[in-house]
Amino acid sequence: MQNIKRAGQVQHIGSARKAAEWLLNEWPTEIDTAKQRAARKACLEAFEGQREAAAARKAFRKAAEEAGILIGDDNRPPTRLAKRKR
Repeated sequence: MQNIKRAGQVQHIGSARKAAEWLLNEWPTEIDTAKQRAARKACLEAFEGQREAAAARKAFRKAAEEAGILIGDDNRPPTRLAKRKR
């Protein structure tokens, strides 16, 4: 049985290994760009200890932004929720 992702589902990618797996197995097949290929290479190299994780994170983020699938970024400070009036 294939694991099918649906619109609205959020995936937390917190490591070079998970990013590489996601790029190889979950990335939308219709989105094949130079940034996506660079991100896949960067994440695999980071997983193998040949590249800094920060460089892989940056490459993955650029590819996801280009593809329009980046929703959030753990590097950004959390937003404050507005207080409700009682």
